[in-house]
Amino acid sequence: MSASAYAADTSNIIGKISGVQSAAGYKVQVTDPKTGFKREVAVDASGNFRLSQLPIGAYVVEVVNAGKVVAKDEVRLSLGSNAVAQFEIAQASSDTEVIQVTGARIRAVDVTSTDSGLVLGEVEFDKMPIARNITAVSLLAPGVVLGDSKFGASGGAGFASFGGSSISENSCYINGLEVTNTRQGLGCGSVPFEFYKEFQVKTGGYSAMYGRTTGGVLNAVTKSGTNEWEFAFTANTQPSSLRSEGKKSYGTGVRLGQVFKDTTADEFSESDISFSASGALIEDKLFIYAIVNPRDKSSKWADTSGRLPYDADNRYRVNESSGGDNLFWGTKIDWDIADGHRLSVFAYSDRTDSEETRYAYNPNSGVIGAKQGDFLNERGGEAASLSYVGNITDDFTVNLMHGKIKTQYGTTPSVVDCPIVADGRGVPNPITGCGAGGSIGDDYDDNEQTRLDFEWALGDFHGNHLLKFGYDKQDRQSRKTTAPVGGHNYTYVTKQPGDIIQGNDGTLWTNTTGSPVDLVEDRIFIGGGSFGSDLTAWYIEDQYQPTEQLTLNIGVRQDHFVNTGATGIDFVDLKTDVAPRLGFSYDPTGAGESKIFGTWGRYYLPVPNNTNYRAASGVDDTTTHYYFTGFDPVTGAPTGATPVNGSVANSQVVNSTSSAMPSVALFQAQEADPFYKEEWVLGYETQFTEEYYGSIRGTYRFVGAALDDFCGPVANQHFCTLVNPGKPGSWYSDDDEDNIPDPGSLTTYSPEDMALPEAENEYVALQSQVGFRGEALRWDLIYTWSRSTGNFEGAVKSDINQADAGITQDFDFPALMDGADGYQANDRRHVFKFFGSYDVTEDLVVGLNSTLSSGRPLSMFGQGYPSQDAKLYGSYGDTFYLVTGCPDTNANGKCETAERQFRKVPRGTAGRTPWNFNVDLSARYNFEISGVEMGVSVNVFNILNIQESTSQNEHYEARRSAGTYNPWYGADYTWQTPRYVRLGLDGRF
Repeated sequence: MSASAYAADTSNIIGKISGVQSAAGYKVQVTDPKTGFKREVAVDASGNFRLSQLPIGAYVVEVVNAGKVVAKDEVRLSLGSNAVAQFEIAQASSDTEVIQVTGARIRAVDVTSTDSGLVLGEVEFDKMPIARNITAVSLLAPGVVLGDSKFGASGGAGFASFGGSSISENSCYINGLEVTNTRQGLGCGSVPFEFYKEFQVKTGGYSAMYGRTTGGVLNAVTKSGTNEWEFAFTANTQPSSLRSEGKKSYGTGVRLGQVFKDTTADEFSESDISFSASGALIEDKLFIYAIVNPRDKSSKWADTSGRLPYDADNRYRVNESSGGDNLFWGTKIDWDIADGHRLSVFAYSDRTDSEETRYAYNPNSGVIGAKQGDFLNERGGEAASLSYVGNITDDFTVNLMHGKIKTQYGTTPSVVDCPIVADGRGVPNPITGCGAGGSIGDDYDDNEQTRLDFEWALGDFHGNHLLKFGYDKQDRQSRKTTAPVGGHNYTYVTKQPGDIIQGNDGTLWTNTTGSPVDLVEDRIFIGGGSFGSDLTAWYIEDQYQPTEQLTLNIGVRQDHFVNTGATGIDFVDLKTDVAPRLGFSYDPTGAGESKIFGTWGRYYLPVPNNTNYRAASGVDDTTTHYYFTGFDPVTGAPTGATPVNGSVANSQVVNSTSSAMPSVALFQAQEADPFYKEEWVLGYETQFTEEYYGSIRGTYRFVGAALDDFCGPVANQHFCTLVNPGKPGSWYSDDDEDNIPDPGSLTTYSPEDMALPEAENEYVALQSQVGFRGEALRWDLIYTWSRSTGNFEGAVKSDINQADAGITQDFDFPALMDGADGYQANDRRHVFKFFGSYDVTEDLVVGLNSTLSSGRPLSMFGQGYPSQDAKLYGSYGDTFYLVTGCPDTNANGKCETAERQFRKVPRGTAGRTPWNFNVDLSARYNFEISGVEMGVSVNVFNILNIQESTSQNEHYEARRSAGTYNPWYGADYTWQTPRYVRLGLDGRF
C-alpha cells in the first residue's frame, strides 16, 4: 500500500471521464455524507479532474452535466493517498445527451505515488492483535525492525529502526503537528488508540515536504466529529496475573551461577477507560470530537543502580500512576467556514505523574530488601495546533499550521544525601550505597512550529504540472539542569598490572606495582541551563505527468539548522545543500493495475538538543581517580581516599567545564556538512487479481556525511569539535579560555592530523510482499533480506546502550574506531512478517500478527588499546581490543604497559543472538444491547511464550580494567516480551 502527502489529514481524488465526445461543461462533485462536506471542480478538455487536499474518509463522487448527475460511485480515501476514479460514460449516440448512469472503475494501484510504506486504518488495527503504541504499528511495514529494547523502559514498547537507520532518526506527526522527541529523537508523543483514525508509515522515498529525518516517518490523523452525534466508551486491561514469568541470565568465572538480569519478578499491569463524544455543534459546519482517558498503570521490575555492562540487578523498582495523575484528554474541532475552507483546532494533554519506590534486591535469592527512596516522575505534556486548509481556486490550495508542544522529563528523588555507588570489581560482596541514586534538576522541552504548504495545478493535470511548495519552521527550546544526589558518583574498579588511566593528553597513571590495584573514580557531572535550536526549511516539488502512464516527481529541499547554548550564543550553524527528491512511476499497461517506480533522495538530520546540553549548557564533567583504604558501610563512600597522583588536579580528567561556552567558530569545523543519507529505491507493484496483489523493491541507503564530536588533542579541549570524520576541518583555538576565538588561530586539520577514518554506514535490502483482500479474509506476507554495515550505527549506539544522540563515543578518539567496521547492531538479515484477519461471522473476527527474524550481530568490547599515544587513545571509551597476556620480556617480574599483548576483535564478529519468533492472536465479538453497539475483544501477545534473547552483554572486559574479564560477558540483557493478555470492552450509541 503506497502513499504520498504532507503530514496532515488531507489526500486527493483524481481521475478521468471517457466515452463522451467533449468534456466541456462536465463537473465532478464529491460529498462526504457524514459531514455534508462538498467540493466541485470542472473537468478539463481531456476529461481529467483533480480534487486536492481532502480530509480522509468515504466520499460520493458524482459526474454532473447540465445540472444532471450522469455517473456516480463511492470512493474510500486513505491518508496521504490518491484515489483514482475513471468513469466510462455511455451515450445513446454521438449527438445525444448521456442517458446511462455508470460507476467509476477504481484503480487498485496508486500509479501516481512513488514512496514506500503502508497505510493502516482503525478498521484494520481493530481487527488485528497490535500493541497499543505506534512502534507496533510501524513494525508492520517492510524494512522496519525493533531496535534494542535496552533503550526502552522495562515493559515498554521500545523503538523502531527504519531501513538500517538508528532508532533516534525517525519523525512522527499527528494531524500535521510533529510530536517527535526533540531532545534525543527517541520516541514520540501519542494519543489513545481510540482517538486515532488512520496511520501512515513511510519507509522511504518520501516527498520534499518531509525533512529532519534519515529513518522513517510515522504519520497519524485523529477522528473528527460528523453530523451524527455519537458517544462511545472503551475499557481495556492487561492484568499482571495473565502475564507469563520472565527469565534470568547468569554470569561466568567468579560469577558462575550468580544472576545478572532477572525478569522473573517483573509485574506489569495496565487498565484504562475512555469516554468520547463527537458530533455537530452546527450541522454541516462545526464539528467536535472530544475524549478523556484516565489510566491506571503499575510496573514492578528489577534492574541495576550501577552501569549496565558491569553490574548485576541489585534493586527493585515499583512505579504506580492512576486517576487524575495519569489522565489524557484530547479534542479535535473542525469548522467548515465555507465550501473548500476548513479551520481545525487540535489539542491534547498526556501528562503523567507517577510515584516510584526503589528497594534493595538480591536476584540470587529473589528477596526484596530495604526501601532506598521515592521518586516523583513527571512525563508527557501538552500540545495544541491550529490549521487551515483553503481551496482558493480549483487549482490553488493553501495549508497553514501553527502549533506548540511542551514535554517534561523530570525525576525528583526523595533521598538526596546518599551518593551514587557502583562496584565493578567482580568481588564477592560488592559495595552498595544507601540511596536509590538519581539526580536533581529541571528537565523539559518546548517546541513551537509553523508550516505553510501550497499546491498549484498549472494547466491541465495530465501533460502538465502539479506544483507543491512551502516553508517549515520549528523553534525547539529546552531546559535541563542536573546534579548527582549526595554530590558524588563513585565507581570502584580494579586495574591489572600494566593497566593505565588514560587522560586527555596521554597516560595519567600506570599500575607499576606488579599486582592488581583497586581504585575508585568519582565522576561529578553538574550544571546545565536553557538552550535551543532553530530549524527552518523550504521546499518545492513538481508532480509532472507527461503521459497518462508516466508520473515524475521532481523536488528539492533545503534546511537550515542553528543550535544555541545556555548563554544565547549560536554554536552550530549548518545550512544543507539543496537536497534532491526525485521519483518516477510508470504504468506499463495503462490499466492502473501495476507500476514500476523508483526514487532518489537526500535526507538531512538536525543536531539534536541533547548536543546543546552536553556541549553548550554549562556542564562541569570531571572524573577524579583515588586510592582508598575502605568504605563507609552505610553510604558506600570511600574512606582514606588519596588522589592517585598526589593532588586532585593531577589525578583528574576534565571533559567539560561550565565556564567554557562554545561558539560556531570554536565548536564547529568551518567545512562541516550536516549529517545526511542518500537513498535509492526501485520497485514493482501489481494487482494480480481483484483479491491478490504484490510488490518487490530494492533499497540502497548510505551516509553521505556523518557529523560527530571529535575530542582528540587537536580538537577544542573544553567541549570537543564538531567535524565530518575522515574529512579536513578548520577551527579556531581559545588558549586563554575567554570563549573568544584567538586571533590568527584558525587552523586547517587534515584527516591524518585527526587520525579519524571516514564515516561509513550502508544499508542494502530486497523486500517482497504478497497480499490478499477478500470479503472476509485479509492477509499480508512480507519478506525482507537486508544487510546493515559500517563503522558507526548513527545518532545512537545500541551495542553499548548509549542514547547520547549525535555525540556518542564514536569518533571521539581514533582508537574507538579501530575495528569498528562491520555488521551493525540493527542488522537483521532475514525478516518474515505475516499478519491479517478473518471474519468468521458477521460479528466474530479473529486476527493474527507474526514475525520471524534472524538474530543481530554481537561484539566483544575491551577497555584498552595497544598504543597510549594521546592522538589515538583518549580518556574513555570501549575499544575492539582485548588484552590476551603480558609476558615478562624484560625479566623484571612485573607486567609493564609496553609488554601487554592485544587481540583485535572487529565489530559484529562474536556471533549473533538467536532467531526471534513471535505470534500474536486476537478475537473480537460484536453484539448489541438495548440499541448500544458493543464489542468484546481478547488479544494474546506472544501466545507461544517464546522468550529468546534479544540482546546480550557485549563487554568482554570489566569497566576501566583492561585485561580483567567481565564475568557478566555474554549474559542476556533482554528477551522477547513474555506472553501477556489484553482484554477489551467497548460500546457506542
